[in-house]
Amino acid sequence: MYIALKYKESNIVEYVLYMWHIEELIRSFNFNIEDIKENVIDSFKLNPEAESEMVRWYEGLIDQMATEGIRDQGHLAELGEVMSEIQYLHHSMLTVYQDKEYKALINDATPGLDALKSKSDGRPRTDIEVAMNGLFGVLLLKLKKRQVSDTTQEAIQSISKMMACLARHYKSMKEGTLSFPKVMENWHSCCPLL
Repeated sequence: MYIALKYKESNIVEYVLYMWHIEELIRSFNFNIEDIKENVIDSFKLNPEAESEMVRWYEGLIDQMATEGIRDQGHLAELGEVMSEIQYLHHSMLTVYQDKEYKALINDATPGLDALKSKSDGRPRTDIEVAMNGLFGVLLLKLKKRQVSDTTQEAIQSISKMMACLARHYKSMKEGTLSFPKVMENWHSCCPLL
């Protein structure tokens, strides 16, 4: 809970990945709060008040997941909204802001994104969905102490840089400090008389 709040304020990408992990953790304990308390919450060695707060947080997530019908798969609606915001910002960084650093990071990440898309279920996915699913997949492999190939690690490293840049811009957007670049390439093409 405390980790989720910290990530939500500082790095939205890490927040989404953390919450996806929490969803999987809840599923792995079959939505049983007692098992979660014994195997997860107790390991934090919290004072009674903080422990009760964490139990309530997990209970709230369990109820929310059941209510939203995502017991077996899927993600919380709130996380879907955050993903939509991230996708919107991604698109804006490419078209409206024309951020050169971000475009360069996307160019570096494109081969990895394309490789991940080719391994997906064939359903059309946005670059952000592919990037997040790839990051989450590698996170799960590492948590399970499974080997991650050098090729996958290289691809994930470039995707991670792209997503870290996007997370910084997201934070700026939420703080109201994201500003347009001084010169925008598309401005002159759409308004040639100015």
